[in-house]
Amino acid sequence: MNVSHVFTAVTALLLISGCANREGVSPSQNKSLQIVSPSTTAVSEGGGMQRSLDAWLKEEWTPMTKTVPVETKTTAPDGTVVTTTTMVEVPEPEDNEPFTLQKYADKWKVYHENKAKMNEGKPKEPSHIEMMGTLPVVGK
Repeated sequence: MNVSHVFTAVTALLLISGCANREGVSPSQNKSLQIVSPSTTAVSEGGGMQRSLDAWLKEEWTPMTKTVPVETKTTAPDGTVVTTTTMVEVPEPEDNEPFTLQKYADKWKVYHENKAKMNEGKPKEPSHIEMMGTLPVVGK
């Protein structure tokens, strides 16, 4: 029994090392595989989740957490006061303090307040439970 285990291990080792040393067999040297799926794209472009996160940060998180409303009051020639509110981006101060959880919690609060204001007039998206309830097999 002990001899059969040794024989199996040696055979597997020879097969594995033989395939790795043969030209064109290892994935990094396989020209056909490199044409279909080059290995440099994943490293240079980042993963799908990272790209999605970067896009969300750029399009949604940053504008909602780094802008503040500024009210400007102007007087028209007829004497009426016109108030306009514009969103102005506030640059984050350069500080050498380490990032703390409280800073993140403050930004999260500002983000949700702004998001709630943006979604006030829009219809509410149905929850997953409501969507499952509408299915004919699971629902009513």
